[in-house]
Amino acid sequence: MIGHGVPGLDIRQEHDYPVAAASVFAALTLGLDAWWPTDARVTGPDGHLSLSAQLGAPLVEEASGGRAAIWAVVDLVEPDKRLYLSGWFGVNGIVAGRVHFDLADHETGSRLKLSHQAIGPISEDVHSRRRTLWRRILDSSLRDYLSGIWV
Repeated sequence: MIGHGVPGLDIRQEHDYPVAAASVFAALTLGLDAWWPTDARVTGPDGHLSLSAQLGAPLVEEASGGRAAIWAVVDLVEPDKRLYLSGWFGVNGIVAGRVHFDLADHETGSRLKLSHQAIGPISEDVHSRRRTLWRRILDSSLRDYLSGIWV
């Protein structure tokens, strides 16, 4: 629930990485398909994700047999600092949603702040599973990619 009985998502997380914010930003855009878990793709494990860091660019997933989905559209870009997207972001039942990635360099690398807010008829267990999935995606998959494991 996002509050006042409205079903949806309100997920906020922070993740620190031992690389510059520019590297994280590049991974969120150009490198997305290399590290996003295949079990978290909506068209199936053979789906491929693409995202350009340009205003209006769609976050697209395409797979064999013509299966495809637009997860969201970029509505704010500040290279190496902010990337905001509007859309359902692969969560069935979402009618409106926003995912914000805010980045900042610090003395030992960078910090990524995630905010995923959405409204729509989703259950509390979906909210809980999505929170856990975001943690796995950003704290394991992205971290491994940035560490060079996914080369």
